[in-house]
Amino acid sequence: MMALLISACSGAEEAEVAEDSPATEFATDDTGDTGDTGDTEDGASSPASGEPYRIGWLTDASSVTRGTYFPEFEGARLFVERLNQAGGVNGRPIELEMRDMQIDQELAVTLSTELVDSGVLMLAGGTIEGRMPSVFEVVRQAGVPFLTGHSARPDMFPSEPDPLLFTVGNVFEAMSDARVELWPLVFGDEFPDGGTVSCYIHEGPAAFAVCERWLEALEEGSNWTAGSVINAPLQTSDFSSFVQPLVDENPDAFFDISIASHAIGVAVAARNSGYAGPIAFSMTATPETDIDTVVEQVGPDNIWALSNITSIDETDVPEIQEIRSAAEEFGTEIDPNSATVNGWLMGMIIADSLERCGADCDPAGLRDAIEALDLDTRGLTGGPLQYSETDHVGPRYWTGYRLNPDTGELERAIDNWVDFDAATDLLSPLATD
Repeated sequence: MMALLISACSGAEEAEVAEDSPATEFATDDTGDTGDTGDTEDGASSPASGEPYRIGWLTDASSVTRGTYFPEFEGARLFVERLNQAGGVNGRPIELEMRDMQIDQELAVTLSTELVDSGVLMLAGGTIEGRMPSVFEVVRQAGVPFLTGHSARPDMFPSEPDPLLFTVGNVFEAMSDARVELWPLVFGDEFPDGGTVSCYIHEGPAAFAVCERWLEALEEGSNWTAGSVINAPLQTSDFSSFVQPLVDENPDAFFDISIASHAIGVAVAARNSGYAGPIAFSMTATPETDIDTVVEQVGPDNIWALSNITSIDETDVPEIQEIRSAAEEFGTEIDPNSATVNGWLMGMIIADSLERCGADCDPAGLRDAIEALDLDTRGLTGGPLQYSETDHVGPRYWTGYRLNPDTGELERAIDNWVDFDAATDLLSPLATD
């Protein structure tokens, strides 16, 4: 079991936080004052001190889904480090207490129980969606809110979300109306008359929903036709036999949507077996660092990605520059990627909610503050993130990228974001069994 605490140290140097950066906006009031953030008389920020706001974080730090989930924790850690240097929330630091649940459901229950029993204000993070329901039961019994990364389940969905569960994106967006709309836009120049697309997803409760329902809706709503759906057991390491039907079918495009280790293995096996068509990844599960691994093994040609978060490769975006700067200052185990960006956004949500919850914040008050979230995401995604009593998912946004084979960087395939409302635009019925 791995555990890690992140909090401010009294001797830390002052952070160079950009004006109106994500690390400081939540601490300002309507007059533009910074409030109780530890500012000194000369206007410089001093590191946060005092009793920390304790937040528990579950992730996979050491097993098969590490590449998908651990960068989210690192992104939140970077945000908290930078924030604590700048004065914290109400002058107090945020302390992230990370636990490595891997993809072990029994271990996850043990660790989440230990965290809530120790008095954390909330839990955040998570791993593969099928391992989370038992953890959700722990927080329900304890009355502690939980903010997931992208592996949410219908527990958060409108119009009757679980009161304690919130998400910053979810696996079922893969079969949303947004992606039905997005796919022809991303590939419009390459395939103006449409084509055939096949799909890969690892075996699991959501497999049917993620691939087959999306393909059905895409076929009904566009000039694309559905190819085959392939999958493999979660512990698979050699994907050659699983991808051979795809290679034989030779679709015009291939949507490789899975956890990072599978997406890498499937893409490499497909290329090595002779498939040369476009391979599109979902960056909620396969961020840039894992796409780079594919490129290192089989080359950069015809690599695409769909994302609900701004790519770390968009270095002209000020908020991405801020994240890269924090990574250089504080370090990361995995190079920053879109999952790191998503984790930074989760850190923003936690800090904004703590600020509004107040100095005497408790789990119930923090839950109420999260539910009232109205956050300007400023360059990290396609628009604001808002929760309500009937919606713990919020408005969602998607865009597309294509890898530039000369630079090795992802570049926008379309300039805009496709937005959708989870209350109306998630394809249904959802298959979770």
